[in-house]
Amino acid sequence: MPWFDHEGGSEASFHTGEKYKNRIAEYLRARGNSIERRSDHHATTEDLAAVGISEDFYCLDAEKVSSEFEKRIRVEAKAGEVSRLDESFVTELARTFLDYHEQSREFEYHVYSPHFQAPDKWKRIFKPRVSTDDAIKNYYDEVVSRHELNDQETEKFREYEFEHFKRFLEDVFIHRAGWDRLEQMTEDEQSVDRSKWDFYTKENRPYDRPETLIPNFLKLEEYPDYIYVGICTADRHRDVYEANEWYSPIWIEGDEIYSLTPPEEMEDSLLKFIETDSIKEQRFDQWLEDVEKADEIAKRLFNRFLKKRGVENYDTCKLVRHDYENRLIFQHNPDKDSVEEDGPEQTFVEGWKVTMERGRSIAHRYGIPQFRQYDGDFYVFVETGWLFSGRGYGNNIISGDQASKLHDDLQSDGYHRPNNFKAQFRQWRSYLDLTEDPPQNQSLFEDDERDHPQAMYFSEIDDLEVRKRPPKDTSERNELMSPEVDSY
Repeated sequence: MPWFDHEGGSEASFHTGEKYKNRIAEYLRARGNSIERRSDHHATTEDLAAVGISEDFYCLDAEKVSSEFEKRIRVEAKAGEVSRLDESFVTELARTFLDYHEQSREFEYHVYSPHFQAPDKWKRIFKPRVSTDDAIKNYYDEVVSRHELNDQETEKFREYEFEHFKRFLEDVFIHRAGWDRLEQMTEDEQSVDRSKWDFYTKENRPYDRPETLIPNFLKLEEYPDYIYVGICTADRHRDVYEANEWYSPIWIEGDEIYSLTPPEEMEDSLLKFIETDSIKEQRFDQWLEDVEKADEIAKRLFNRFLKKRGVENYDTCKLVRHDYENRLIFQHNPDKDSVEEDGPEQTFVEGWKVTMERGRSIAHRYGIPQFRQYDGDFYVFVETGWLFSGRGYGNNIISGDQASKLHDDLQSDGYHRPNNFKAQFRQWRSYLDLTEDPPQNQSLFEDDERDHPQAMYFSEIDDLEVRKRPPKDTSERNELMSPEVDSY
């Protein structure tokens, strides 16, 4: 999320939007990008869209650039002053955020303007080494409250978490550059002989030594048999979600509501929002092929279904909202008899620690199951870590500086070591019945429902190995850069 002040301390002059956009296009071409479309020629939300070459390409001996090395760029040109809180800008940013996560390929989003209102506040959000999590969270709150997305876009926006927004900001670039400065930058780029950069941009060979990886994900091997689609009668999508648990495996797209739960097993709180006669049973695999955006809908349904399983498996497991994400935790319920004298109270579930006293607060080991799709296949990842509550019930989650201090204390005690994260992953796999016990491929249903038509089965990826790795210290790096080893 870089901030670039190309102007230095000088003031930028104002120019009409179209001329300013043309000057940016010239600059992008000078940097080796090709303009793919413009807002005045195509129906598009951004002002310019360009295709460049990823930096990875310069490390390869190739004559033609394949699509995997193409770098997609979107540009927003603001010829006048820009406020980070302006509703139109916030809405553009929110809509671009949705495109970033909904499309199959990520892209960079560049915003150009001669003048940004309150630049120090922009930098606390977008400039590395200056930005802070608190500033980014505060800005995320502003985007949530100020955007003017339509109802359908708003429902999609709500499904994403704060971490998704942070990930998006990594590919947002803010450029302060006026008309004259852009002209100078264009001339500078045109005068550069990029072939002379090879020595500095080339990539040294990695070590050809195998390294086994322990994945934190499982592959979905078998889909549920059916999906159920009905007409939603609610005036607002929000009414349906608020009337049902946040982990209910439902999703609304347009005027249709999707569910993995058969109608006879649906709660009344859901059925009252569905035109009963409209519910149709469809083969899941066929629906996945036929319906636009079915992949995204499926991931949302799977995410909710797995969180539902965690809550229903254990009386003390609950879903809490923290840092804009829904996380599974266990409530603090220590066994008083097992507590050592003067020792902290701890809660164990199936032999694993799930809560512990940390001063006047309680640390909870959380889990976030998240489905992703690669090359047409679905995989479930389980993110784990620690969060803190005031009394151990999950109703008062601690954040801000107080939480940072508690995390620092945990790290000092070794709770953030890689091996600890591996143990946490195995722990949550067990809680969600994603274990290696027979049968190897596990279901989202109880043991006596293994033949349930809606069962989903997973398999472990156990042959993940990387045969190349970067140098681990200065000695290995110097060895790789020596003339005897260097292939250039």
